[in-house]
Amino acid sequence: MKFAPMNYHYLRYPIKKFLDKVERSPFDSIDLYCSAPQLNLFDYPLLRLIELKKEIEAHHLSVMAMTPENCVYPVNFCTQDDLTRESSIRYYQRAIDTAQFLDCPCVQISTGFGYFDQPREEGWKYCRESLWTLAQYCEKKGVRLLLEELKVTTTNVLITSKDIAKMLEEIDSPAIVGMVDMDQMTYAKETIDDYFDNLGDKLGHIHFNDRGHTVPGDGDFPMKEYYDSIRNRGYDGTVSFEICDRRYYCDPDKAIDDIAAWMKANTNEFD
Repeated sequence: MKFAPMNYHYLRYPIKKFLDKVERSPFDSIDLYCSAPQLNLFDYPLLRLIELKKEIEAHHLSVMAMTPENCVYPVNFCTQDDLTRESSIRYYQRAIDTAQFLDCPCVQISTGFGYFDQPREEGWKYCRESLWTLAQYCEKKGVRLLLEELKVTTTNVLITSKDIAKMLEEIDSPAIVGMVDMDQMTYAKETIDDYFDNLGDKLGHIHFNDRGHTVPGDGDFPMKEYYDSIRNRGYDGTVSFEICDRRYYCDPDKAIDDIAAWMKANTNEFD
Protein backbone atom coordinates (compact mmCIF):
# COMPACT_ATOMS: atom_id res chain seq x y z
CA MET A 1 0.00 0.00 0.00
CA LYS A 2 0.99 3.61 -0.52
CA PHE A 3 0.47 5.97 2.43
CA ALA A 4 0.23 9.75 2.69
CA PRO A 5 -0.66 12.30 5.36
CA MET A 6 -3.14 15.10 4.64
CA ASN A 7 -2.59 18.76 5.55
CA TYR A 8 -6.04 19.43 7.03
CA HIS A 9 -4.66 19.97 10.53
CA TYR A 10 -2.05 22.43 9.17
CA LEU A 11 -4.62 25.02 8.09
CA ARG A 12 -3.33 27.57 10.63
CA TYR A 13 0.15 27.42 9.06
CA PRO A 14 1.79 28.04 5.66
CA ILE A 15 1.72 24.99 3.40
CA LYS A 16 5.54 24.93 3.52
CA LYS A 17 5.47 23.85 7.18
CA PHE A 18 3.49 20.76 6.18
CA LEU A 19 5.80 19.99 3.26
CA ASP A 20 8.88 20.43 5.47
CA LYS A 21 7.51 17.96 8.00
CA VAL A 22 6.44 15.32 5.47
CA GLU A 23 9.84 15.48 3.78
CA ARG A 24 11.43 14.60 7.15
CA SER A 25 8.95 11.78 7.74
CA PRO A 26 8.82 8.22 6.31
CA PHE A 27 6.19 9.37 3.78
CA ASP A 28 7.03 10.53 0.26
CA SER A 29 3.61 11.68 -0.94
CA ILE A 30 0.76 13.83 0.33
CA ASP A 31 -3.01 14.09 0.21
CA LEU A 32 -3.46 17.78 -0.55
CA TYR A 33 -6.41 19.29 1.28
CA CYS A 34 -7.54 22.28 -0.77
CA SER A 35 -8.81 25.14 1.35
CA ALA A 36 -8.03 28.81 1.89
CA PRO A 37 -5.55 30.18 2.66
CA GLN A 38 -3.26 27.35 1.51
CA LEU A 39 -4.98 26.46 -1.76
CA ASN A 40 -8.17 28.38 -2.48
CA LEU A 41 -9.73 26.74 -5.52
CA PHE A 42 -12.21 29.57 -5.89
CA ASP A 43 -9.45 32.05 -6.67
CA TYR A 44 -5.91 30.70 -7.03
CA PRO A 45 -3.77 32.36 -9.73
CA LEU A 46 -1.63 30.30 -12.04
CA LEU A 47 1.56 31.87 -10.69
CA ARG A 48 0.75 30.64 -7.18
CA LEU A 49 -0.03 27.18 -8.54
CA ILE A 50 3.29 27.04 -10.36
CA GLU A 51 5.05 28.05 -7.12
CA LEU A 52 3.18 25.34 -5.19
CA LYS A 53 4.17 22.67 -7.69
CA LYS A 54 7.81 23.75 -7.44
CA GLU A 55 7.62 23.63 -3.64
CA ILE A 56 6.20 20.10 -3.67
CA GLU A 57 8.87 18.92 -6.10
CA ALA A 58 11.63 20.68 -4.14
CA HIS A 59 10.55 18.68 -1.09
CA HIS A 60 10.84 15.45 -3.13
CA LEU A 61 7.14 14.71 -2.71
CA SER A 62 4.29 13.70 -5.01
CA VAL A 63 0.57 14.37 -4.65
CA MET A 64 -1.26 11.09 -4.10
CA ALA A 65 -4.70 12.68 -4.01
CA MET A 66 -6.42 16.04 -3.66
CA THR A 67 -9.26 16.62 -1.21
CA PRO A 68 -11.11 19.83 -2.10
CA GLU A 69 -13.16 21.28 0.74
CA ASN A 70 -16.74 20.34 -0.06
CA CYS A 71 -18.44 20.18 3.32
CA VAL A 72 -17.86 23.63 4.86
CA TYR A 73 -17.86 25.60 1.60
CA PRO A 74 -21.13 26.06 -0.35
CA VAL A 75 -20.53 22.98 -2.49
CA ASN A 76 -23.44 20.60 -3.06
CA PHE A 77 -24.04 18.42 -6.11
CA CYS A 78 -27.36 17.01 -4.98
CA THR A 79 -29.28 20.15 -4.13
CA GLN A 80 -32.47 21.16 -5.85
CA ASP A 81 -31.01 24.69 -6.07
CA ASP A 82 -29.69 25.05 -9.63
CA LEU A 83 -27.24 27.87 -8.89
CA THR A 84 -25.51 25.99 -6.07
CA ARG A 85 -25.39 22.76 -8.04
CA GLU A 86 -23.95 24.39 -11.16
CA SER A 87 -21.36 26.39 -9.22
CA SER A 88 -20.36 23.18 -7.42
CA ILE A 89 -19.68 21.50 -10.75
CA ARG A 90 -17.53 24.44 -11.87
CA TYR A 91 -15.66 24.31 -8.56
CA TYR A 92 -14.80 20.65 -9.05
CA GLN A 93 -13.82 21.20 -12.66
CA ARG A 94 -11.25 23.67 -11.34
CA ALA A 95 -10.13 21.04 -8.84
CA ILE A 96 -9.72 18.49 -11.62
CA ASP A 97 -7.74 20.99 -13.71
CA THR A 98 -5.54 21.68 -10.68
CA ALA A 99 -4.97 17.98 -10.08
CA GLN A 100 -3.92 17.49 -13.68
CA PHE A 101 -1.45 20.38 -13.38
CA LEU A 102 0.04 18.94 -10.17
CA ASP A 103 0.33 15.44 -11.70
CA CYS A 104 -2.15 14.21 -9.12
CA PRO A 105 -4.12 11.15 -10.28
CA CYS A 106 -7.13 11.39 -7.94
CA VAL A 107 -9.59 13.92 -6.52
CA GLN A 108 -11.82 13.07 -3.56
CA ILE A 109 -15.49 14.01 -3.77
CA SER A 110 -18.18 13.66 -1.10
CA THR A 111 -21.87 13.35 -1.69
CA GLY A 112 -23.93 16.48 -1.24
CA PHE A 113 -27.49 16.44 0.05
CA GLY A 114 -31.00 17.05 -1.15
CA TYR A 115 -33.46 18.97 0.96
CA PHE A 116 -34.32 16.75 3.91
CA ASP A 117 -38.03 17.46 3.53
CA GLN A 118 -38.03 16.39 -0.12
CA PRO A 119 -37.95 12.88 -1.65
CA ARG A 120 -34.53 11.26 -1.53
CA GLU A 121 -34.91 10.34 -5.20
CA GLU A 122 -34.54 13.99 -6.20
CA GLY A 123 -31.20 14.35 -4.45
CA TRP A 124 -30.08 11.02 -5.90
CA LYS A 125 -30.98 12.15 -9.44
CA TYR A 126 -29.06 15.43 -9.15
CA CYS A 127 -26.10 13.65 -7.55
CA ARG A 128 -25.96 11.16 -10.43
CA GLU A 129 -26.24 13.87 -13.07
CA SER A 130 -23.54 16.02 -11.46
CA LEU A 131 -21.14 13.15 -10.94
CA TRP A 132 -21.67 11.93 -14.49
CA THR A 133 -20.79 15.40 -15.81
CA LEU A 134 -17.63 15.46 -13.69
CA ALA A 135 -16.70 11.90 -14.64
CA GLN A 136 -16.85 12.84 -18.31
CA TYR A 137 -14.60 15.81 -17.55
CA CYS A 138 -12.19 13.54 -15.67
CA GLU A 139 -11.98 11.13 -18.59
CA LYS A 140 -10.69 13.98 -20.76
CA LYS A 141 -8.20 15.12 -18.13
CA GLY A 142 -6.85 11.74 -17.05
CA VAL A 143 -7.96 12.23 -13.43
CA ARG A 144 -10.10 9.92 -11.28
CA LEU A 145 -12.76 10.84 -8.74
CA LEU A 146 -12.87 9.11 -5.33
CA LEU A 147 -16.49 9.01 -4.17
CA GLU A 148 -17.16 9.08 -0.43
CA GLU A 149 -20.44 8.74 1.46
CA LEU A 150 -21.31 10.83 4.51
CA LYS A 151 -23.21 10.40 7.76
CA VAL A 152 -27.00 10.36 7.90
CA THR A 153 -26.86 13.65 9.80
CA THR A 154 -25.05 15.24 6.84
CA THR A 155 -26.72 13.74 3.78
CA ASN A 156 -29.81 11.87 2.62
CA VAL A 157 -28.20 10.54 -0.56
CA LEU A 158 -25.05 8.37 -0.18
CA ILE A 159 -24.78 6.86 3.29
CA THR A 160 -23.47 3.28 2.88
CA SER A 161 -21.10 1.30 0.69
CA LYS A 162 -24.12 -0.15 -1.10
CA ASP A 163 -25.20 3.39 -1.98
CA ILE A 164 -21.78 4.12 -3.44
CA ALA A 165 -21.84 0.87 -5.43
CA LYS A 166 -25.29 1.65 -6.83
CA MET A 167 -24.28 5.17 -7.83
CA LEU A 168 -21.11 3.93 -9.53
CA GLU A 169 -23.14 1.35 -11.44
CA GLU A 170 -25.57 4.00 -12.67
CA ILE A 171 -22.81 6.39 -13.75
CA ASP A 172 -20.71 3.60 -15.34
CA SER A 173 -17.47 5.52 -15.88
CA PRO A 174 -13.89 4.33 -15.33
CA ALA A 175 -13.11 7.83 -14.05
CA ILE A 176 -15.00 7.44 -10.78
CA VAL A 177 -14.49 4.84 -8.04
CA GLY A 178 -15.50 4.47 -4.41
CA MET A 179 -13.50 4.89 -1.23
CA VAL A 180 -13.86 4.13 2.47
CA ASP A 181 -13.31 6.35 5.49
CA MET A 182 -13.01 4.52 8.81
CA ASP A 183 -15.09 7.14 10.61
CA GLN A 184 -17.96 7.13 8.09
CA MET A 185 -17.80 3.33 7.84
CA THR A 186 -18.12 2.74 11.58
CA TYR A 187 -20.85 5.35 12.01
CA ALA A 188 -22.90 3.48 9.38
CA LYS A 189 -22.24 0.21 11.28
CA GLU A 190 -20.40 -1.27 8.31
CA THR A 191 -17.14 -3.19 8.10
CA ILE A 192 -14.08 -3.30 5.86
CA ASP A 193 -15.47 -6.47 4.31
CA ASP A 194 -18.73 -4.69 3.45
CA TYR A 195 -16.81 -2.22 1.32
CA PHE A 196 -14.76 -4.88 -0.45
CA ASP A 197 -17.84 -7.05 -0.97
CA ASN A 198 -19.98 -4.22 -2.33
CA LEU A 199 -17.38 -2.28 -4.31
CA GLY A 200 -14.93 -4.98 -5.40
CA ASP A 201 -12.29 -3.51 -7.70
CA LYS A 202 -14.14 -0.19 -7.55
CA LEU A 203 -12.68 0.45 -4.09
CA GLY A 204 -9.99 2.94 -4.99
CA HIS A 205 -8.84 4.74 -1.84
CA ILE A 206 -8.92 4.60 1.97
CA HIS A 207 -8.99 7.27 4.68
CA PHE A 208 -7.29 5.50 7.57
CA ASN A 209 -8.21 7.45 10.69
CA ASP A 210 -9.47 6.74 14.18
CA ARG A 211 -12.83 7.88 15.59
CA GLY A 212 -13.51 11.56 14.95
CA HIS A 213 -10.83 11.69 12.24
CA THR A 214 -8.02 11.34 14.74
CA VAL A 215 -4.56 9.77 14.57
CA PRO A 216 -4.66 5.95 14.68
CA GLY A 217 -4.48 5.00 18.33
CA ASP A 218 -5.93 8.27 19.62
CA GLY A 219 -9.51 7.01 19.43
CA ASP A 220 -11.26 3.77 20.29
CA PHE A 221 -11.47 2.12 16.86
CA PRO A 222 -9.70 -1.26 16.48
CA MET A 223 -7.24 0.23 13.99
CA LYS A 224 -4.87 -2.75 13.94
CA GLU A 225 -7.85 -4.99 13.17
CA TYR A 226 -8.92 -2.60 10.41
CA TYR A 227 -5.42 -2.61 8.93
CA ASP A 228 -5.20 -6.40 9.01
CA SER A 229 -8.63 -6.69 7.34
CA ILE A 230 -7.51 -4.38 4.55
CA ARG A 231 -4.34 -6.38 4.05
CA ASN A 232 -6.21 -9.70 4.16
CA ARG A 233 -8.44 -8.53 1.31
CA GLY A 234 -5.36 -8.03 -0.85
CA TYR A 235 -5.67 -4.26 -1.12
CA ASP A 236 -2.51 -2.64 -2.46
CA GLY A 237 -3.80 0.82 -3.34
CA THR A 238 -3.56 4.28 -1.83
CA VAL A 239 -4.26 5.22 1.80
CA SER A 240 -4.25 8.68 3.36
CA PHE A 241 -4.63 9.99 6.90
CA GLU A 242 -7.44 12.56 7.09
CA ILE A 243 -6.74 14.06 10.51
CA CYS A 244 -9.33 16.78 11.19
CA ASP A 245 -9.77 17.04 14.95
CA ARG A 246 -8.86 20.46 16.35
CA ARG A 247 -6.69 18.90 19.06
CA TYR A 248 -3.90 18.70 16.46
CA TYR A 249 -4.03 22.31 15.31
CA CYS A 250 -1.52 23.64 17.87
CA ASP A 251 1.13 20.99 17.21
CA PRO A 252 0.44 19.44 13.79
CA ASP A 253 3.97 18.06 13.44
CA LYS A 254 3.45 15.77 16.41
CA ALA A 255 0.42 14.24 14.68
CA ILE A 256 2.62 13.24 11.72
CA ASP A 257 5.14 11.74 14.14
CA ASP A 258 2.38 9.83 15.94
CA ILE A 259 1.00 8.45 12.67
CA ALA A 260 4.46 7.22 11.67
CA ALA A 261 5.00 5.71 15.14
CA TRP A 262 1.68 3.84 14.98
CA MET A 263 2.54 2.50 11.52
CA LYS A 264 5.96 1.31 12.63
CA ALA A 265 4.53 -0.38 15.72
CA ASN A 266 1.60 -2.09 14.01
CA THR A 267 2.60 -2.75 10.40
CA ASN A 268 5.54 -3.75 8.25
CA GLU A 269 5.03 -0.88 5.82
CA PHE A 270 8.24 0.99 6.72
CA ASP A 271 10.60 -1.99 6.98
